[in-house]
Amino acid sequence: MILYGASAEQSVALLFVAGVIPGLIMAALMAAYIYAFALRSGIREAAGFSWGQFLTASKEGVWALGTPFIILGGIYAGIFSPTESAGVACVYAIIVTRFIYGDISWKGIWDVSVNSMYLTAQVLIIVAAAGVFSQLLTISGIPQSAVAAIQEMNMQPWMVLLVINIFLLFVGCLLDPGSAILVLTPLLAPIAMAMGVDLIHFGIIMTVNLAIGMFTPPFGLNIFVTQALFKAPLSSIYPGLVPFIIVNLVALVIITYIPELSLFLTRYVN
Repeated sequence: MILYGASAEQSVALLFVAGVIPGLIMAALMAAYIYAFALRSGIREAAGFSWGQFLTASKEGVWALGTPFIILGGIYAGIFSPTESAGVACVYAIIVTRFIYGDISWKGIWDVSVNSMYLTAQVLIIVAAAGVFSQLLTISGIPQSAVAAIQEMNMQPWMVLLVINIFLLFVGCLLDPGSAILVLTPLLAPIAMAMGVDLIHFGIIMTVNLAIGMFTPPFGLNIFVTQALFKAPLSSIYPGLVPFIIVNLVALVIITYIPELSLFLTRYVN
């Protein structure tokens, strides 16, 4: 969302707020499927709920839970910009992991910092290239030509969104979301805007599409991450993904064609 906000010149804070209800919808649909699957398969919980365990786990995790409060609370309270909140949260995370939890040494912090530097450099190279690409698109008039072509075909907005969704789902299987957003936003955002789609809402649509693409066979990147973590063959992973893909596609349709789900909370931030 941060990359989309930078590419489409939209408020990152509004994008975060806009993603709350769509995120809850996706979580609720997946939870409903998991519950139904557990009932159908006769799966029962291993142990009952215990307030004691809940309070113990909450106490252990309270320091870690401070990170999202710093990031989101700092942004929405107007204390930090998104970039500043990330820096403050990073310092907070170092203090907590080093001095409170004791999970990491100074050498470990150095190694993490170096790896983060490499990752940041990779992203910034993509950002720089995407900026040049965006300028090239603007100068060549490709987005305007695409908008004119769509208008000549008399396509309804819902049809345009359907085509964009299919395209983004395919792209999400091949590219990581960051690269896809930086490359495609300058091309797709003008089309969406010409169709009367709010760019905040469109940012949520792009994010959901690319997230689904990350675990869509055969090339979804998260599939291979899962394979590496659990040492499971792809032949056993693919069938289990199908229901979740269907559930998330249902959520995508709901989110795409009911823009109020994304825009409702943003009015209270403005």
